[in-house]
Amino acid sequence: MKKIFYIFLAAVMVLAVSCKKDNFNYGKGDRTGTLSFDGLSIEVSDEVHKVTTKAEAAGDDYTLFLYDNAGKLVWQKTYQEVRGGGDVSLPEGDYSLEARSTSADVPNAKFNAPVYGATKDFAIKAGVTTTLGSITCKLLQAVVSVGYNEDFLKSVTGDGAATVELAAGYPLEYKLEYSNGNPTYDHRMGYFAVNGNDATIALVFKGSIGGKTQRMRATITNVKAQDWHVVTIIKKVDASGNASFTVEIDGLVEDAELNGDVTAEEPGDGNDPNAPIGDGGIELISTSIYDITKTVTVPETGAFPLTMTAKIPNGVRKFTVDIASTNADFINSVNSVGGTTLDLINPSEAAMGVFDIVPFPHGAELSGKTEIEFDLSDAQAPLLAFKGTHTFTMNVIDNKGCRKSIPISLEVL
Repeated sequence: MKKIFYIFLAAVMVLAVSCKKDNFNYGKGDRTGTLSFDGLSIEVSDEVHKVTTKAEAAGDDYTLFLYDNAGKLVWQKTYQEVRGGGDVSLPEGDYSLEARSTSADVPNAKFNAPVYGATKDFAIKAGVTTTLGSITCKLLQAVVSVGYNEDFLKSVTGDGAATVELAAGYPLEYKLEYSNGNPTYDHRMGYFAVNGNDATIALVFKGSIGGKTQRMRATITNVKAQDWHVVTIIKKVDASGNASFTVEIDGLVEDAELNGDVTAEEPGDGNDPNAPIGDGGIELISTSIYDITKTVTVPETGAFPLTMTAKIPNGVRKFTVDIASTNADFINSVNSVGGTTLDLINPSEAAMGVFDIVPFPHGAELSGKTEIEFDLSDAQAPLLAFKGTHTFTMNVIDNKGCRKSIPISLEVL
């Protein structure tokens, strides 16, 4: 459920040519230290409890906010402004760096407007350079979508709407429109700001059902950021022909007759009742002489026909590779050209240099494929420069949400 893209702020030489560094001294006197952006990466996780996809976010629009221990904003830049690296001199003390996908505040309620962010606390010490490493931004809102089953839609005889509200005074209206005997409804995802741990979403449906104006209510309690609540309004007919209407929240149902007000309540516990079971048959199969379930020794001379096939029966939705090594020089080399985590389907521009070292298949054309061929034979020459064990962990998520991580270890003696 995660689609991660990487915003590398490391001072890579090719980027530094075109990016002016921020070397402004914000400190006073000698009790200052340095916050360096070298090696800082901002990762964006779209993991949402129940969500399988998300709207894309523009990396260059991410904004960094630096606050002192009193909560005062002392520095603000966009990713685009600092992507060449640089540093900031600060008085020693405690600080926090917030990364957010927009410079504006999180909207109380808005359709198709995800906001991702994270905050990292750190301390500046006099005469010491501090780096922050990796920051993973997550969705800062709860998500609600509204739908209807086919039998319910057949009962619709006029316009209606489902109104969803989390923050008082900021509702979103999901319209149900009826024209020429055909009902259509709003499929958009509503994003709601969550403040505190005891948030409640109120939903009210009002519309023309069977020639009468009917109203239905539902509440969702214990709402948290990253929750996606799927509300489905259902009509059911039993064996005797009696109709009843149901509010279904996240796959959990409470039956209720549609007479005046119908209520249903379901706590949002962050669990997905429809989460896939198993790994979906995802596997990585060697198509060469090498047993990739064991550590493979890279030969110093001769051919190195290292090929394999990734099988994803449900079709690949996300494919990332995490790179680790016992050789720090190898990791430094990888970091200098893009970083140790690669998104094969949506690679960052910075990460393209890694594919010159390890030629993984990459590009949007991989999305949805059930088989992906790997030929890592050309990795032999660059790897021989770095003794040690280099591990490439393949992380796959398929179109049903099944996932599997498969490590491949290559050893240079």
